[in-house]
Amino acid sequence: MTMVSLSQCQIYLPYSDLFIIFTETNCKSIMKFHFLFPAVALMAILPSCSHGEKVVENPYVETCNTTTIDISRIELTDSATVLHVDAYYVPNYWIRIDSGTYIQADGKKYAITGSEGIQLDSLFWMPDSGMASFTLAFEPMPFCTKSFDFIESDCDGCFKIYGIDLTGKKEYGIPDGLPAEAMHADQESSVPDPALKTGETTVNLHLLNYRPELGKELRLYVYDVFGRSDEIAGTIDEKTASVTLKFKQYGPAEGFLVFGNNGLGTIWFSPGEEMDVYFDMRQSGWQLVNQRSRKSGGSSDAGFPSFTSVYVSGVYSDITNALNMNGHPYYDHTMNLYDGKFADYNMSADEYTDQVISIFRSYCDSVLSGGMSPLLKELKILELKQQAVSAMAQATFIREINYRFVHDMFDYDEDIPVNIEPLDGDNYRAFCQVVDINDPKLLMGRSLGEYLRAINEPDIDWAVFSGDEKGLAADLRKAAVLSSKIWNASLTEADMKEAGSFGNPFFIEALDAMQKDVAAALAAADGGAVIEKVPDVPVEKLFDAIIAPYKGKVILVDFWNTWCGPCRAAIEQNEPLKETELKSDDLVWIYIANETSPLLKYKEMIPYIKGRHFRLGPEQWEYIGKKMFDIDGIPSYVLVDKDGKYRLRNDFRNHDLMVSTLKDMLK
Repeated sequence: MTMVSLSQCQIYLPYSDLFIIFTETNCKSIMKFHFLFPAVALMAILPSCSHGEKVVENPYVETCNTTTIDISRIELTDSATVLHVDAYYVPNYWIRIDSGTYIQADGKKYAITGSEGIQLDSLFWMPDSGMASFTLAFEPMPFCTKSFDFIESDCDGCFKIYGIDLTGKKEYGIPDGLPAEAMHADQESSVPDPALKTGETTVNLHLLNYRPELGKELRLYVYDVFGRSDEIAGTIDEKTASVTLKFKQYGPAEGFLVFGNNGLGTIWFSPGEEMDVYFDMRQSGWQLVNQRSRKSGGSSDAGFPSFTSVYVSGVYSDITNALNMNGHPYYDHTMNLYDGKFADYNMSADEYTDQVISIFRSYCDSVLSGGMSPLLKELKILELKQQAVSAMAQATFIREINYRFVHDMFDYDEDIPVNIEPLDGDNYRAFCQVVDINDPKLLMGRSLGEYLRAINEPDIDWAVFSGDEKGLAADLRKAAVLSSKIWNASLTEADMKEAGSFGNPFFIEALDAMQKDVAAALAAADGGAVIEKVPDVPVEKLFDAIIAPYKGKVILVDFWNTWCGPCRAAIEQNEPLKETELKSDDLVWIYIANETSPLLKYKEMIPYIKGRHFRLGPEQWEYIGKKMFDIDGIPSYVLVDKDGKYRLRNDFRNHDLMVSTLKDMLK
């Protein structure tokens, strides 16, 4: 198609997004031959579409499902398209590139033709540096290609990088379809007070620049003031690229959204509200580009694209939008408690306390004199207060980390050969003179989880040390114990009497609402959940008693809990195999959890996990897990053969190995 005007002649070149401007003098002669011009122009002006060589360094990426591999250089020639790939992964772990890998552009696929530095379909073991490079060659693409996708075969978990740019883009820009109210952030305002009430919250999630190929499920992790973490999952409507999630909320909550392997940002929720949340799904591509920047010694401030992934409306939109906007120094001031350098193991209790207070004050001074907005300054100081409380609660552990760091001793089951002086009441009192641990706004800080774990440390009576036995710290401590009993359906009237009164009536109101909600949910879940009766035998004989009914069969025992993400991911991989390649009457699946899995969540989950389910008490779990098998974490697996012999098989965390071993045993 050509486009011609008589004032000045504009020739539009199809497929090139270029306009060629000519003067009026030339227009008539051009018009005579306009039917020939596109072909001639494309050959004369865009020779790169037909032959030559094109090189693109560090291309912009739209979105991806991984930051393990990155494409740093692209070479287009008449005979091949060559991708220079940098890999970043755990040292001495492996990655793999499938021979079914291809690239695609403008609806056409280009097959892989070879590789250098990595063998296709084979395990590539990462070096000690955790970084490696290799090249992949594909069939040649047209030189005028604007962008393409890298697809490491069509399996769900394989590497996929979409929208690899060949035009030199360097900015992502504001996404299309974003309403103005979702971009609002009054950065001159204050952090709002926590909404101390209960209600059902509705979150309408809209995914901008969504690609169904990257995943169909979205998970929201919500952390509340009772120290409870909940996961709410939803299936994305591909037509509208949206999903609505609803959950009961008891007080303010902080949430984190996860799509595939990517965390998408922090959100605050107010109980009972309905809010809209917009996520720009290009965030994963931005993360990949910025990873490349960091690995090369650069930063996002040095020519790499800025990006904002989360935009919300609602009660807490100001702090959510302000925090998730890119380009401010919010993350420059953080107490790195676990880096091995925060404190020296030789410090006395007084010296350690002085160190925590000194670092806290120094960071606060730096924040107040820095360039952040008033809203972000207040939010950051709340976070520093939470981290400082955590530092005091973990005083011994943090100094132990330093000893291990200095002496290259990272086996945490091994005791360190020095005595570390514990803090006493005078240390905690001195700290509470500096940090008001009963400030209600601490429920709004980003390190809420650290603060709550510290406040609930059983050996530290914060209420006494702060001089306020009716303050927030005392309320949180009692409420955490009672809510835990509610979720395990074990709360009694005696528990409530023993807890005594609360300084803030919200907590008793929230606990009452929570108990009613949990009772109703447990009644609804009872019909589908089958929990096996734990054999009434001494703990030394318990494991043998659990597997005894299935003697003569292959038994896979899976140690897991509802709160363990890797456990759930592995179970999800296994479920379809139970009806296909691992379907056998000679294979028994036994799942062992403990009482840290809240009873309601446990009952809601196990109907969808085919097998026998046992929920053990603390003493039973400790004996089987530690004394019998010395498990180092979960998921852990014990394999029982047909003769009844068993051993720990944590190499089954490699799912492919688990499947192949079970198939061999069933032959």
